[in-house]
Amino acid sequence: MRRASFALGLALALSLLAGGAQAAVFDEFQIFDGRITEPGSLDLNLHLNAGRRGILDGQGAPRNGGLLTAEIGYATAPWHEVAIYLPVAREFSGDTFGGGFKLRNSFVTPGAADRPLAAGLDVELRHQSYRFSSTDWAVTLRPILDFRSGPWQLILNPAVEIPLGREGPVFAPAMRGVRRVAETVWLGLEHYMDFGRIDRPAAPPGQAHQLFVTTDVRVGEKLGLHFGVGHGLTHASDRWAGKVILSVDF
Repeated sequence: MRRASFALGLALALSLLAGGAQAAVFDEFQIFDGRITEPGSLDLNLHLNAGRRGILDGQGAPRNGGLLTAEIGYATAPWHEVAIYLPVAREFSGDTFGGGFKLRNSFVTPGAADRPLAAGLDVELRHQSYRFSSTDWAVTLRPILDFRSGPWQLILNPAVEIPLGREGPVFAPAMRGVRRVAETVWLGLEHYMDFGRIDRPAAPPGQAHQLFVTTDVRVGEKLGLHFGVGHGLTHASDRWAGKVILSVDF
């Protein structure tokens, strides 16, 4: 179980788009496993994303600039955590604007880090402007499957995003495979997908697929570093992306 932590994330995203292609709308590149903080503890995180996302139609957060998100989580029980996300974006043009909020409830298997198989469900409600999303209000249902065997770990997030009042549900799954290669080092692959509306899936060239190679390193008991470099596999994906996350546990 994780102790209360303060995390500072820095993600640099660079996109080189094919002519006429529409980039994927990935607010953040993040995989959710079955672990939460200890009951009665706060989990504080700051995420900073910056760079060119390559968004052509005005969707995504932000198109060119930086995104700072404060995440405050509180575990009410060994199986439940609630968290609120408060994003603020600044474009390279100098325009600064708020990104509304996200409210996430996570229901997980207690003691997930010590189990070969853990499961959970994230229920996320968000309210964001058109600069972040195609609809003001939306709900995300994100199942969590966390498999562990020796040095290996596989995490599946087959998420469904449900815009409220517009269009239909979108299938946007993600998965992460990790192998522990040293006492404090892990190597992994992450795959983020967006197949479009469930009732009208996008054709393969219009689907978004972003693949990341990642490294996680623990420095002592309180410091952690996550680094990833990603490449889009379709014309509807960002061509190149990078992310760095620095975690500090208090």
